[in-house]
Amino acid sequence: MTRLARFLDGFAPCLVRKAQVGHATRYVQGLLSDAKSKNMEGMISRLAEPGDYQSLQHFITHSTWDATKVWQRLGELVPEREGFLLIDDTGIPKQGKHSVGVTRQYCGALGKISNCQVVVTSALRTKHHTWPLAMQLFLPESWCRDDDLRSKADVPSSFEHRTKIEMAVDQIDAAIHSGFTIRCVLADAGYGVSTDFRDAIAVRGLHYAVGIGKSTTAFTHPPQFDLDSPRSRTKLARGAAKPESIEAIADAAEPSAWQRIRWRTGTKGKLEADFLILRVIPAHGWERGEKHDAVWLICERTLGHESVRKFHLSNLPAEIAPKELIRITHERWAIEMQYRDLKQEVGLDHFEGRNYPGFARHLVLTALAYHFLQSERSRSKLSTLPSLNAVRRSVTEILTAMLFTLGERFASIVLELARSPPKT
Repeated sequence: MTRLARFLDGFAPCLVRKAQVGHATRYVQGLLSDAKSKNMEGMISRLAEPGDYQSLQHFITHSTWDATKVWQRLGELVPEREGFLLIDDTGIPKQGKHSVGVTRQYCGALGKISNCQVVVTSALRTKHHTWPLAMQLFLPESWCRDDDLRSKADVPSSFEHRTKIEMAVDQIDAAIHSGFTIRCVLADAGYGVSTDFRDAIAVRGLHYAVGIGKSTTAFTHPPQFDLDSPRSRTKLARGAAKPESIEAIADAAEPSAWQRIRWRTGTKGKLEADFLILRVIPAHGWERGEKHDAVWLICERTLGHESVRKFHLSNLPAEIAPKELIRITHERWAIEMQYRDLKQEVGLDHFEGRNYPGFARHLVLTALAYHFLQSERSRSKLSTLPSLNAVRRSVTEILTAMLFTLGERFASIVLELARSPPKT
């Protein structure tokens, strides 16, 4: 608890008043507690020194501190400065329609279109840890057009609609500006299908390994164009190979072109699959004269009776070894584990407030709690690091002990027993 207090004191310059440091400490302790529901009431009920409910509620929803400054400070405190940058988004299901940003949209947590909020995130994946760098609410166009909705949810007038791709690129720029060395940007097909997203990464001098859809098209050989075609439209030379869908390329490959690669040994054994790895040239916009550099096409075929195929594109160096290419591409799995831990361990999806400032502050405070747990994992002298869940249980035990030894309710019971004569 001393280390937690020292860690949170480091954010005092980001807060307006000294009392807000105490509110932030109580809120983070609540997120780390054993409360089943980590809404305001649930967390306060499990704190040894809960303070005033209304003041804590005001601190989250209506006070003046800026969550952006806390994110900036958190980025400065990440102890590891090099790794893979994981871009993704996560859905938070909601029953009502009035919480900020809620609309019917695809929810990854449910695997379908549903009523939810969507949060676009970036995280740094290092050898042993995943550090959250940004979590931002995606504001649908319907919210941006409705002044009444915006007003009721206290959405700032400066907050305009941005696509998830635009938000992701901004988060990449923020990571670069913060001084992180990005070995490769990793994302699923929700981002990888966007040529703008891939080009934005490449133009910044970064590598990417991203998922794509089976209908994405590419040339398997350098395209040959008709130089006499009109300027308004580019044409292929007579007899030149046409672009094909990624699915068609995989279907046409000889069985011998596929190779089995094991990229890691997990808790459940070997992680391996069959792969078709080729150099291709993306065909997006070729009719308009757009030209793209050759990249890696990675076709993955899972093992077993119900085999599934997945597709990726990567601009990692042409001389990279196949196993290393596959290993890097699969580092994206860590973002799924982070979402699981953020929701199960520190209540990312438990917030019940409706306004934008409250939700934005809840996001950054869950990131603080998660960061602290990762820091505690780093203190382990074991050859294998304990899980984040195991570390949180240790912190929770301490908080629970504090509740029963320092809590006002416990003290009042002890005092009442002392005053009452024993029954015979």
